[in-house]
Amino acid sequence: MPSKAIAIPKNRPGKVIEPFQHPPPKLVMAPPDMQPWKMTPPTLSPLHMSPPNMELPNFSPIQDHMPLPTLSASTFTPPQSFLTHQLDEPTSVVKFNRHDPTVLAVGSSYDDPDDARPIQQECSVTIFKVEDVEREVRGDAKMIARGVYEVRKKVRPRLQEMAVIKTPSGVLDLVFSPYDPELLIATLATGEIICYRVRLGRYTIKQLSTHTLAPNTPIHCLAFSPTTTIAAATCANGTVLLLSIPRAPTKDNTLSPLATIPAHNAPCLRACFAADGKRLYTAGEDGVLTSWKITDPQNPRQRWTADDTHDRGITALLAWPAPFAADVNKKRRLLLTGSYDHNMRVLDMSSHVRPPYVRQELDLGGVPWRFSPLPPLPLNKEINSLGAGAFSAEAHPDVEFDTEIGGVLAASGKGGSRIIIHKQKFEEVFLPRRDGSDIVDWTTSDGVLMDHEGREKQYYWYDLADIEEHGDSKVYAGDAVAMVDYDPLFKDAGEQRLRRGWRLVSVSRDGTMCFWQVYVE
Repeated sequence: MPSKAIAIPKNRPGKVIEPFQHPPPKLVMAPPDMQPWKMTPPTLSPLHMSPPNMELPNFSPIQDHMPLPTLSASTFTPPQSFLTHQLDEPTSVVKFNRHDPTVLAVGSSYDDPDDARPIQQECSVTIFKVEDVEREVRGDAKMIARGVYEVRKKVRPRLQEMAVIKTPSGVLDLVFSPYDPELLIATLATGEIICYRVRLGRYTIKQLSTHTLAPNTPIHCLAFSPTTTIAAATCANGTVLLLSIPRAPTKDNTLSPLATIPAHNAPCLRACFAADGKRLYTAGEDGVLTSWKITDPQNPRQRWTADDTHDRGITALLAWPAPFAADVNKKRRLLLTGSYDHNMRVLDMSSHVRPPYVRQELDLGGVPWRFSPLPPLPLNKEINSLGAGAFSAEAHPDVEFDTEIGGVLAASGKGGSRIIIHKQKFEEVFLPRRDGSDIVDWTTSDGVLMDHEGREKQYYWYDLADIEEHGDSKVYAGDAVAMVDYDPLFKDAGEQRLRRGWRLVSVSRDGTMCFWQVYVE
């Protein structure tokens, strides 16, 4: 039965949630850690010693313009959120529209996403408008009165609820189609997917069709191929359904699987496509990671499987560089996995070793339920033409984007999220030519960038920011949009300089939705 949209009348707009100012924190000064050197590990030579922590004390209060650290792998705790909104229902997923960063879709579920039951229980999809507003930097009033400096501006989000539509059961995933920016697809705990039309600029939502794909079986996620209209839906019975989703699926129950893959012996929680669309990776609660060749979607073939990637079930999966990112085909191909064991592991997909070996491991201190790639940022020379505010790469095809800065927002279990940055470090790596010679092609070699001396641009993952404002409530979802904001410290030709960063949103099971902004300069 089609669900009924509850649109907020034009003469009765939804409540507007304004960003708020936090009181200036007290100045706290602490001496540096001057503990003596320690020899580590004990099995090595006594000459192998780790240096002391010689970081300078922080003599300034935490400000809302503080950037992410760029020279170390230390953990940075951002300031308090700029905007917090309490939702009426437990939240399970949140997604920005890639083509319009002012559109935010939020889905609810009364069951935790990893313990969803196929029961009829009315939930909802809510459409929010996230617009940019200019504010003064806190503490400016006294300084302006003293004539120290003029008013300094900053950009903050303002939230407004625009429309709500009810669903027959819990919403486990929300996906905007990469080929139709107004097509929103929800996967439900009762085995249906529902297609909606979200009008950009109007912030309305209308149901197009409902398709029962796996009766009484939760569908945990839906992933689109970056090259075709093929999508993969993962089910709690361990199967993966390959679908061809048209641009306007207006008739009910017209989507039938091109193929049903018996992928796992436990609930299949995640699936993602390789950047070229030729491979599909699936992962489940059985801890098994599997690669499928899907050049013929009606006859998928298993390429390899690994059951030792993690000690427990796999909860998050993302091919890297992420599909549609600015650095696709410019970096070494990786596969990011997250698990109930609290670890994020980085698998090297550029080597010929299968199953791939683990290149790096990060303990995130919580279960990474979902990986959301941070959108590409423009080069510094482009930000003046963009102006301050949130933006999308799809809406600015002529802008040149920075391939050296990327990262992931991980919804990391209890208490908050993690901002994980992909950082570059030069290393001597000698890769032979395909003809057997020893000199490497310094431009590219199998998609990996080199410098003029034949060194590979190695990239490492750093857990740089922990967001823990949600307290003890579980966080299952988060997302991000790119933005340009005013720099509160520096000016160019008498005008405030602009800087790049991301606007982040995270939601917890108690219905709390928080917004942050972090910067790379």
